[in-house]
Amino acid sequence: MHLYWAGSAAAGALLGSLVPDSVTGLDFALTALFVVLALDAVRELRGDLPTVLLALLCALAARLLFPHQLLLAALALFAAGLLARRLAGLRKAAHV
Repeated sequence: MHLYWAGSAAAGALLGSLVPDSVTGLDFALTALFVVLALDAVRELRGDLPTVLLALLCALAARLLFPHQLLLAALALFAAGLLARRLAGLRKAAHV
């Protein structure tokens, strides 16, 4: 999987250099990717803390605590929140 990811990133960088500067709208592609990923997360709502709510809470906390490093802080908080939610689910399943 790592080789696939690294190879795709390298191919994208090489092919991206061939795109002329007159092409507009490609800067929105990464934003669109994250919107699609967020929509998939919304569809996966479960009985615990919804992923969308967790993401919003992490973004708000990052905005308040680390306004100059918003993206990095929000993603780190979100990853920690997902890990905590997973561990809580595993503990709950072990006690049942």
